[in-house]
Amino acid sequence: MIDRIVDRLLNGTVLRGPLAVRPDVAAFHASIPVVDLLVGTPLFRRGFVERIDHGHVDLPRAREGGLDIIAFSIATRFPNLRGTLSGPHFRALGVPAARLGDDLAIADTFLDRIDGWVAASEGRLAWWTPGEPVPTERVGVRCIAGIQGGQVLDSDLGRIERLRGRGVRMLALAHVMDTPLAGSGSGRRAGGLTGLGRETIAELERVGVIVDLAHASVAAIREALPLLHRPFAVSHTGFTALAGSRSRWRRYSPATRNLPDEVVREVGLAGGLIGVTLATALSGGTTMTAVVRAFMHAVDLVGPEHVALGSDFDGALRMPFDVTGLPALTGALLDAGLDRGTVAGIMGGNALRLLDANG
Repeated sequence: MIDRIVDRLLNGTVLRGPLAVRPDVAAFHASIPVVDLLVGTPLFRRGFVERIDHGHVDLPRAREGGLDIIAFSIATRFPNLRGTLSGPHFRALGVPAARLGDDLAIADTFLDRIDGWVAASEGRLAWWTPGEPVPTERVGVRCIAGIQGGQVLDSDLGRIERLRGRGVRMLALAHVMDTPLAGSGSGRRAGGLTGLGRETIAELERVGVIVDLAHASVAAIREALPLLHRPFAVSHTGFTALAGSRSRWRRYSPATRNLPDEVVREVGLAGGLIGVTLATALSGGTTMTAVVRAFMHAVDLVGPEHVALGSDFDGALRMPFDVTGLPALTGALLDAGLDRGTVAGIMGGNALRLLDANG
């Protein structure tokens, strides 16, 4: 019951129901790969296969939205390293109490849950391995997993290979709090990389797990860039130039969560992929116009080949629309003047290249 209440309260939308899409846009959207680099459903819901009347994503709506590959996001502690809120929340989600003291055991629980969704879907949802073809017909949805927060490793870099074997393809060094690997933009210290963080980057690249710099502090990002030799990502972010307000009460705010333009440019020059969030608080507005402005801002900063979708659906943030609005987003990007090849890259092609390069 508690998990359902939290889900309804935190994962709201401004617009309800399907958004109008021209037939030619719908056909184009159905013809291109659509990839979302960050979907937080496992952290807020026990089920995924059946349609529900709240939240941002479930399997029927994902198929209606033309989503081909979902990067399910897992976190093991929030809002701080001691997991002040995550423990009670995870218990409400059905995580066994015996597993709450071990970050890897928590991650395994959520990965087990995704396995259960795959089994219950009867082929409509399946794990995806980079390099495999993406279905062009809407016969099913493929998924990978990403982890936010390096505390899941507990200083044991051998866990990276183990997690990769379970479908984890991205790992964010930081989350909403500082971790033993890196400072977070909304962390208490917001410092740079630690020695363990530097070792972790090297091991992630060796094993073929994408280094994700989302949530990392500016200092940590800048210290990480010279160490990166394989394509990497900031899986989901907004931009302080569009939404940069501060909160008197919380460390987490658009000012601490979003990235300044100069850092975004540095990420692009280093070969990174910027996943643009749809969250209203981070994009700077509640409308499709605000969402498109955020994508166009990213294109202006780093070029279209370095921009992707990182919605943060079901991530405890309000969205302008749910996953069924993705065809309308494709249409809005086309109406903003981007050509079809560019939009196809932003909606999925660029993310596929990132995933394949680390496969």
